[in-house]
Amino acid sequence: MMPLMTDTSSAILLGNGPDPLDVLAGWPEQKPLAALVTARGGSPLARWSILSMPLGFIHPEKSEKNGSNPIRRFDCGPDLAPDPNPDMPPFRGGRLFALTYELGRRIEPKAGSGPIPDPDEDFPQGAIVLDCPSALVHDRDLDRWWFVGEPADREELTRHLDLGPAEPRTRPWVTPLTPETSDERFADRVSRTIDYIHAGDLFQANITRRYSAAARLPGRADRRSFAASLIRESQAWFGAHIEIPREDGDERTLVSLSPELFLQYDPASRILRTRPIKGTLAAGDDPKKLLASEKDAAELAMIVDLMRNDLGRISQPGSVVVETGRAIETHPGVIHGVAEVAGRLREDMELDDVLLATFPPGSITGAPKIRAMQIIDEFESVPRGPYCGAIGFQSRCGHMALDVSIRTLDLVPVCDANESWQTHQLRYGAGCGIVADSDPLAETNECDTKARLLRDFISVHCEQPGGLTVE
Repeated sequence: MMPLMTDTSSAILLGNGPDPLDVLAGWPEQKPLAALVTARGGSPLARWSILSMPLGFIHPEKSEKNGSNPIRRFDCGPDLAPDPNPDMPPFRGGRLFALTYELGRRIEPKAGSGPIPDPDEDFPQGAIVLDCPSALVHDRDLDRWWFVGEPADREELTRHLDLGPAEPRTRPWVTPLTPETSDERFADRVSRTIDYIHAGDLFQANITRRYSAAARLPGRADRRSFAASLIRESQAWFGAHIEIPREDGDERTLVSLSPELFLQYDPASRILRTRPIKGTLAAGDDPKKLLASEKDAAELAMIVDLMRNDLGRISQPGSVVVETGRAIETHPGVIHGVAEVAGRLREDMELDDVLLATFPPGSITGAPKIRAMQIIDEFESVPRGPYCGAIGFQSRCGHMALDVSIRTLDLVPVCDANESWQTHQLRYGAGCGIVADSDPLAETNECDTKARLLRDFISVHCEQPGGLTVE
């Protein structure tokens, strides 16, 4: 594909081309891939898709400067001037991130009822940072592609736009998605959380229900096709496909279907924005019912106040505002309540300061944040991992965006009993915001509502293999 214009600040306009999800599915199997993909329009906050061939990982190791806190090594340091033109790609090469929820324990060691969990072997220090100096960037609003980054990478990357979607070797084989705890046991956790709220410990906590399945997705083409189809089905605003190779040759894969923006930063205006979601009904229900719910309105109001406080720690005094009050938003399978908060970042603040002040996202912890995290740690026996963390990018020109990694699949490679094929354990979490007047059964059902799209996708689009199990 030939460029339509000359290089502008490391960005070359290529013109129209295939859908980003087709490019994801057709990416050459021997080439690594990290992709942030929006599957539909309708939001200016979810306009751009980024597909990159990462050079490798930048491990945030300990140092005298950062001690045990890896966030102090995240910032790639903008080296391009920000472009105020909104039609220029916000990503010009830089870094992609996947942050685990447990990174929050390293930021605030008191935010737990016990010791900090051992680090996930695939997420040293609670995070991975991918070096992505070049990428293909798609503008969904104007339906056009850009090449960004190092000129030497242009020919190889742009060839990927001329490839059709690769055919998976097999139809995905996935067992039914099932909860790892019974309805009764999860409802009891909700009840005990409500007891803490009535005792005055906190106002709200977000408790996770874990689900799992076994999946046979033997090759990258199979996993990429599976991810592309699932992101398309979910119409995710903040979709992601992140491949994490292991030294033994296996590969872990994250697939995010998130509808929620954690943080977005525009360096030209220095505006930092967050968009918390709280309150859920099943699609097909009456949105007016959610709008009229005092319980759901209070749930969102608490998190808006928390996020205003978090942004206020790093924003210019008086600049933090609720730009959009509570609104009702429809996504495939669910209806959500959402609000938007923004502030103007102080001149002396950088990415690491932003994350230290705001991570983990308030919508998946509760309020007050530290006490909510302690109760989460008490009731959730297994680390959340990348679920309820954040996935996103920081660009060389200063732009930054991160999702809240809800609706996120974690495909972890394992071997079956005969070691005859590679199997993946599919991990998935769904949470509910618990407040004083929550109903344990309703909160349990809310988690199932959030898992329904994935469960239905598996039922319709995947084979149900007999005897495929994961230890």
